[in-house]
Parts: sequence; structure tokens; C-alpha cells
Amino acid sequence: MKKIVIMLMALLTTAQGFSQNEAGRWTITPKAGVNWSNRTEGDIYYGTGLDEKVKHSSRRDFAIGAEAEYFVHQNAGISAGLIYSQQGCDYDDAPQVWKDTKLKLDYLNIPVMVHCYPVEHFGLQVGMQPGFLVRKKLSGEEYYSEENRSGYRSFETNVTFMRNFDLSIPVGVSFDLDYLRLEFRYCFGIYDTTKIDPKEHNNTAQLTIGYRFRL
Repeated sequence: MKKIVIMLMALLTTAQGFSQNEAGRWTITPKAGVNWSNRTEGDIYYGTGLDEKVKHSSRRDFAIGAEAEYFVHQNAGISAGLIYSQQGCDYDDAPQVWKDTKLKLDYLNIPVMVHCYPVEHFGLQVGMQPGFLVRKKLSGEEYYSEENRSGYRSFETNVTFMRNFDLSIPVGVSFDLDYLRLEFRYCFGIYDTTKIDPKEHNNTAQLTIGYRFRL
């Protein structure tokens, strides 16, 4: 029993020491989580007079990557990371056009963040995030009518009107519990990601959990 108590005290001491950030320290945090992404001006118009509209909604998918943080002060740090982020949007069904249609835009994002820790365990962050498009697919089921048959069939096609670069401003909060970090960010898109009108930006809410290693 005495050995167990000593081990628990040692673990608590280690955890408490980790929670006290030290200037000059580095941490590496692998993390994974969920995206809720959407696009501004993402509705699609179709029909002879382009008077029919398909509305869009947010797409839920995953994000995974890692970030390195350097503490310039015990209450402030700077980080940079590499995050594989699945973004895009979903489209409502359009009768005799398509259904279950998704715009899948996958990015390699490079968030560069400034962190502030006003109280223990709790952090605020803001930064700049360039992103590079690595996948751009439109997929779903399209309506067809040929001879005596009609119905829906699966399709997937490359999206040619997307730019390969994105830029956003992420703001967020974090909560540290020993070696675990729970983090929420909202990324405001500021770059036109399409080659056609109207201009469209990516907006993404991201919730992740990570495990911090101190170097």
C-alpha cells in the first residue's frame, strides 16, 4: 500500500510539474479530432433559367496532425504544425438531378499560432493558417434516364474550379489536463478558393484532443 501511495504522489508531482510551463521549453502534440466545415456562397443554381437552387450545409469529417510549441514565457508560446484536414460541404438533394452529394476538399494546413495562458490549464490562441489542397472531389448519386430505365447511380469527379491554396485566421481555446490537451478552433477563411464567381471562403470549426510530449 505504501508503495502505491508513493507512486501516486510521484505521478501527481510529475503532472503538476508539466502543467507549469517554462520559458525555453518545447512540446510536441500529436492530435486528432473532428471538423465541421462549410463554404460561403456555396449554393448551386441549376435549371433552364438557373432559377432552381440547391442549398449547402456543413460537412463533418476528421482532422489529424501534430504541432510543436515553444514557450517564450511561462504564460506565452508560439507553435507551428501540420494538419491533414477534411473540409468542404454537403448539398441538399435536387429532384432528378442528384442526391447525397458532397464536395470533398482535403487540405494540408500549416497553422502558426500565438498562445496565451492567462490561468493554469487554460489557453487562448490566434494565428495564421495557409493550406494546400490535396484532394478535390464532388461525389454522390446522379439521376439518369435512358431508354426504358431511370434512377440514380454513383458518381465522382474532380473539381476543376478550385484553387490549390487557402488562407485562414484560426482563433481558439485549449484546456490542458496533465499531458492531454483538448482544443477548439474556428478558422475564418480570408482567401477566395475558387477560380469563378462568386468568391467562396472555407470556414471550419475544429475540435481535437492531443497528447503533449515535452522535449
